[in-house]
Amino acid sequence: MITKGTPFSIEQYKEEGFSGPVQGLTLQEADHYYDRFFEVLGQSKFEPAATNKKMSAWHQKYRWAYELATHPSIVNAMTQILGDSVVLWAMHFWYKEPNNSKYIPWHQDINYWPMEPAINATAWVSLGWSIRENGCLRVIPGSHRSIVEHVPTGDSQSAFQDALPSELIHESQIVDLEMSPGQLAFFNEATFHGSEMNCSNIPRVAFSVRYTTPEVKFKMDEWGGDTNRIRTYLVRGEDHFKRNEDIKGVIPTD
Repeated sequence: MITKGTPFSIEQYKEEGFSGPVQGLTLQEADHYYDRFFEVLGQSKFEPAATNKKMSAWHQKYRWAYELATHPSIVNAMTQILGDSVVLWAMHFWYKEPNNSKYIPWHQDINYWPMEPAINATAWVSLGWSIRENGCLRVIPGSHRSIVEHVPTGDSQSAFQDALPSELIHESQIVDLEMSPGQLAFFNEATFHGSEMNCSNIPRVAFSVRYTTPEVKFKMDEWGGDTNRIRTYLVRGEDHFKRNEDIKGVIPTD
């Protein structure tokens, strides 16, 4: 089932665990940031290819990426979801070059994130075309009401080692969030989501940004891997809790 662009709906977000796609960036903005993405890769956008470039935390290094991560269309929706005070804590580009055989297995984000309490809202933004053929984002409405233990995938083509048990995924329930340039969708920390491999000649260029509230504590001693990608930025409102002073981010100037 394919959903078309609709206005952001906080009611849908609460009831189904996601909302979108909505038009967040103008076509001009999407094209501009699409070009910047390939500039960082050192590639021509007309000859997209595989890369070893790390895709996380560009907003900590590039001012354009920080501006993209804090775009008003994202922050305004986040305040509807999370309240008046919102904290940006992560950004990741989800790039699939043409004929990329990797896929993102079905999962819940909170399975990988030591946060207390578990509060997160994700904006997933497509800078180019994101369609079934090149591995668009897929979600299962209403799947956000419980946390499920993940299991090993045992599949070398899976981008993650652990995923949701396959018996919980039913094709009839899946919504394909096909997006045109500049469209975005929102979902929370427990919504079932994933994406298939890119079987086309069209690159999928998209990114996600993660937002939470100042009350949330990041349990960094339980966070494996590259913890440098986790930094907090108070984007709107006030922080009365001061629970993550040791991982406060610095806005890049260049």
